Amino acid sequence: MNIIAQEARKRQAVVKLSIRKGKSFASRIYGVSLSSVKRWCKRYDGDWKSLAEGSHRPHSNPHRHSAKEERIIKTAFRAQYLRYGWGGTYDAALKSGYMRSFSGMIYAARRMGLGSELKDKKPPRTNQSRYPELTYPGEKVQVDVKEVPYACLRGALRRDGKHLYQWTAIDECTRLRFVYGFEEHTPENTIKFLKMLVKAFPFPIKTIQTDNGTEFTYKFVSETKKNPVDRLLEKWGIKYNLIPPRTPWHNGKVERSHRNDQRYFYDWEHFCSVEELNEKLKAHLEWSNNKTMRTLGRKSPIQLLREKLGALVSTAP
Repeated sequence: MNIIAQEARKRQAVVKLSIRKGKSFASRIYGVSLSSVKRWCKRYDGDWKSLAEGSHRPHSNPHRHSAKEERIIKTAFRAQYLRYGWGGTYDAALKSGYMRSFSGMIYAARRMGLGSELKDKKPPRTNQSRYPELTYPGEKVQVDVKEVPYACLRGALRRDGKHLYQWTAIDECTRLRFVYGFEEHTPENTIKFLKMLVKAFPFPIKTIQTDNGTEFTYKFVSETKKNPVDRLLEKWGIKYNLIPPRTPWHNGKVERSHRNDQRYFYDWEHFCSVEELNEKLKAHLEWSNNKTMRTLGRKSPIQLLREKLGALVSTAP
């Protein structure tokens, strides 16, 4: 006998006792509410099955996804999920005319069995942050260098034992990024990157923050020798912050963006030259700057940048 049948037979006993001794008496003896006893007596037709618990699921759901919406989700999932995850799936669905929220898409996809073979990730962190959120573009830009994984190199690069490096800048306010690849890990390439950066970002930069690598500073190498980066930023009037040694979390936004580059880009691509790297990085940068982010309220860096620049223009005297 299953649990539903056992519960129904218990209710039948309560009803029979209430018929003999009264509803209040049955309520006290079996420890159930008087209202429940009255409801069971009204439902009872002489058979215990009439007291079995029925389904509480509604007959229809007016908010359920339509067949067209489900097709959009399935198409976007098949095209994007393997490489770009749920974020890429949602972006593709939006471009196809999907109008609902990110959480609504996830619920519908799970109900259709999409991605159900994967383990759920740990619950998202709360919105509490150890660092205050910056209010306008260019207030602080984090810069760092990522070595291109050796497994991605092909042809002469691999044969000659060469390395490639990706310079990355990310605006803390909007998460807008700029990236470029070089063959050597030197301060001279940092200078070239910064000159490209100030032209690429459509707003002035107030502060630049880096770690203590020699491509940025000679602080822990020489007490007298000054890195060209220090001189350039001083000439431009840009404040220069160095994070404490061995504390990469102080540059957490650019570090996180490098992890995303590994997941969405380097795990899928190969390069025979630095020119090919930069050609593919250009397309990847376009994608990442237009990718919606949970931390930005499901807006993309480009969307948030337009809002911020529009607000600055409207408040200008």
